[in-house]
Amino acid sequence: MEHAVLTGEYELSIDEKGRLLIPADLRRVINPDRDGTAFFITVTAQRKPCLYPEKYFERLVSQKQQELTPDADTVMFDQMYFALAARVEPDAQGRILVPAKTLRRTNTGREITLVGMRNRLELWNRSDWDAQVEVLMQSGKSV
Repeated sequence: MEHAVLTGEYELSIDEKGRLLIPADLRRVINPDRDGTAFFITVTAQRKPCLYPEKYFERLVSQKQQELTPDADTVMFDQMYFALAARVEPDAQGRILVPAKTLRRTNTGREITLVGMRNRLELWNRSDWDAQVEVLMQSGKSV
C-alpha cells in the first residue's frame, strides 16, 4: 500500500492551547516508515484545514514539477497549499498543535469533527459537518 487509508469521523475538541488529539484508531493506521511521524496541515479550496501524513505530502509535492515562470493558477495553488501549510509533530500523547491562524482563517472553531478522507484528514466545524452529512444523505450518496 502506498499510503495510509484514512477513514471515519471523530467528534473532538481543540483545547485552549490549540492542541488536537489524533485518535488512536487513526494513529494505528499510520506507518512511520511509510507515512512519517508528523503531518502537514494546510487549507483546502473549500476553506477546510486538512492533515496529510508527512511522507505522503512530500511525495505529492515531489510529483509536481516546479516551473521557472508559473502561470497565475499555479501560483495561486502554491500559495494555498504551500504558503499556508505547516508541519506539525504529534506529542507523546498523539496531540498536534493546530496553528491559530489556520483556525481563524477557516472559521473552524474548537468543537470539530475530524473526517477521514482517504489520503488526508479534514477538520470540520462540527455543525458544518453535520449539515454536510445531511446533504450527502439527501443526495443518495452513502456516508
